Amino acid sequence: MSTPSFDADQTPTWSSSSTMIEATGVPQLDTVLGGGLPKGSLAIILGSPGSGKTTLASQIAFAAAKRGQKALLLTALSEPTTKLLGHLQSYSFFAPELVGNEVQIFSIQQFLTQSKPPAAQDIVAAVRQTRANLVVLDGFQAIRALEPDFITSRQLLYDLGARLSLLGTTTIITTEADPRDPTLFPEMTTGDLLIGLYFTLNGTRAFRSLEILKVRGRAPMLGRHSMVLSEDGVQVYPRLEACSHQLTRSDTKSVEHKKERVTFGLLELDTLLGGGLTRQTSTLLAGSLGTGKTLLALQFALSGIPKGENALFLTFRETREQLLLKAESFQLGEQLRAALAPGGGLTLQRWEPVEVDPDQVATTMLNILSENNIRRVVIDSIAELERAVIESSGKDRVSNYLAALLAMLRSRDITLLALKESPKAVSTDVDFSADALSILAENVILVQHLAVNNRLHRVISVLKMRFSAHDHNLREFIITSPEGVRVLTPQESGLDTLAGLTREASGHSGYLSPIYQAPPSERGSV
Repeated sequence: MSTPSFDADQTPTWSSSSTMIEATGVPQLDTVLGGGLPKGSLAIILGSPGSGKTTLASQIAFAAAKRGQKALLLTALSEPTTKLLGHLQSYSFFAPELVGNEVQIFSIQQFLTQSKPPAAQDIVAAVRQTRANLVVLDGFQAIRALEPDFITSRQLLYDLGARLSLLGTTTIITTEADPRDPTLFPEMTTGDLLIGLYFTLNGTRAFRSLEILKVRGRAPMLGRHSMVLSEDGVQVYPRLEACSHQLTRSDTKSVEHKKERVTFGLLELDTLLGGGLTRQTSTLLAGSLGTGKTLLALQFALSGIPKGENALFLTFRETREQLLLKAESFQLGEQLRAALAPGGGLTLQRWEPVEVDPDQVATTMLNILSENNIRRVVIDSIAELERAVIESSGKDRVSNYLAALLAMLRSRDITLLALKESPKAVSTDVDFSADALSILAENVILVQHLAVNNRLHRVISVLKMRFSAHDHNLREFIITSPEGVRVLTPQESGLDTLAGLTREASGHSGYLSPIYQAPPSERGSV
């Protein structure tokens, strides 16, 4: 298909090009759109008041202007140009030096005659005058109110889109409406691209999201995607599950590579695991408070760095200072400090566990993985991510989100250790059959406090390893300074102690393996 460009006398001249895609300049929006904004298309942004329509359209316009294009913003009847400028000045994408040059702002009022909607040719004339490559008509609902007959407004949209498309100009229309209101469907058929914005309240928490309802000739990411409106403008965080088809598979890795074990650097624990964790798998490390999960996780992350396996420690709990303070009592302290230094191999990413956006976490994680050649990931704790999914999307999404997360990590040759608290500090009844991650993860390790002879013992056991033989027995471990975590040999614990611990774990005398209720789909499997 050919698209025209302007020559010196503003007459369209045709240049050969296939369907061209332009960047929106909005972080992650191009990914969700399936590539970007089709050049010469008619895009319609629908949403409730305050959902971010004007900001999104203006951000796209200023991004185009910064690339050397010309943009024309036509403001609605209810918002004068001065008010729009005042609104946009609070965003970092706003560039005042572009206004009046690359960015022209007119009021739609000048195109009205006798309170009738503007004619498409009047707007096209303004486009020719300004030589605009992109036009934003902000507040179409005000024009529609002048002529409520949808046939008239549909004709205006059609004429405007068709005429400007012939000039190679991209048109963005914003309007206040429910994106899925069926009464708007006849008008919306004129659009090449439909973007729905949502601004909802769940309890006391507000959520913004974006949905691509239609893109002609493209394959967008379906469903609602998280959207944040900040001083930088709009930022989109794709729904993790929708990203699954874009995963870069690592199936070409050699069999020998996949046979390599990912170790903790603790001889007895690695032996318990049959040599270490199998590569490209996910492990749930579950246990009660104070059992040493975070120290084990630090040990796991740090032990790979001398082998060239960079690690990401994603935490919703301790800050950097708190982790360093915790490690300073042990030999890990100096190692952790060195690893956190620039180029040290360990990336620490902390999220305050307040109103966490799970897709924002996933997007940030993907960027870190790509930029730092990460091979090991620790999440402390996965319960915070599960809670974030429930708060934002409901509990029915948890399994799909976790499955997509594990697939994303596996496809990048990453081994995951995810921490999670068990509900009881001292327990003899452990059942993970209803836990989503314990079912999805290839491996499950349990750490417990068990009482024998009026004394608490820390105990570790491997409940599940899908692709490896492992030791099924309980093992005692201790945490001492400066050594840190040490898993004891059976001789160091003493057979009588181990027998007592096993009886406590099994809940009755003579049963010599830790209790684990596997999900029905895995019962009987190796």
